[in-house]
Amino acid sequence: MPEQTPDDDQRPTSSRSGRRTGGRTGRRGSSSAAGTARKPVPTIEAREGAAGFRHPEKPLLILCGAIASETQAVLSASGLSDAVEITALPAIWHNFPERIPEGVETKALRARKGRADRPVFVGYADCGTGGMLDEVCERLDLQRIAGPHCYSFFAGEARFNALADAELGTFYLTDYLARHFEPLIWQGMGLSANPEMQDAMFGSYTRLVYLAQTDDAALTAQAEDAARRLDLRFERVFTGYGELGDFIDGLRPKASAAP
Repeated sequence: MPEQTPDDDQRPTSSRSGRRTGGRTGRRGSSSAAGTARKPVPTIEAREGAAGFRHPEKPLLILCGAIASETQAVLSASGLSDAVEITALPAIWHNFPERIPEGVETKALRARKGRADRPVFVGYADCGTGGMLDEVCERLDLQRIAGPHCYSFFAGEARFNALADAELGTFYLTDYLARHFEPLIWQGMGLSANPEMQDAMFGSYTRLVYLAQTDDAALTAQAEDAARRLDLRFERVFTGYGELGDFIDGLRPKASAAP
């Protein structure tokens, strides 16, 4: 994803040739992705239609589709499922962060048409927008999740920074990205159609870290397979929902003052 790409002056310089075992030919030859049709990526929007505009009396949470299931789980555990209305932007925008600020602004303005003071929260970190999302949030008085990206708020900032500092050439997956690796990354980044791009896009990476929100053996196997296909060393780190839970707790209506 764009925000995962190491800076040019931070890319590992050591050769990876000694670490490879199967090689690109074996990996790509074993993949069935090249000849398959592109799969749709489900989001809250796909399941529920244009949600977010039916209950103006409730706060609105504008979500990245890639954290929709996790957010719903946290809302349910916090007893807030019925207290907040949710809507989502396409998960594939993870690959196109320049679309996020305008998408958030459009939804926020539409949600406030009938209620100008409606509280609107944003289920994104900066997520590669380079401060553009913050500009929208400040101008429209929206509150977003703190941090640079979802990897950071799931792992916690200190833990994520330690992972990144330990090995700069790290590619990250969450539960959602592990589950939808094929349409979002393999196909969405053009690797299925242009396998020769893999070295240019991933040649500077040395490991894949799966930041697991749940204990799911099937998802772990999918993440491990993604690492194999990208020819990266695999590591799993359990995070749970991390700082997402703190953000959701901030949506809780303030208790009324005692008479």
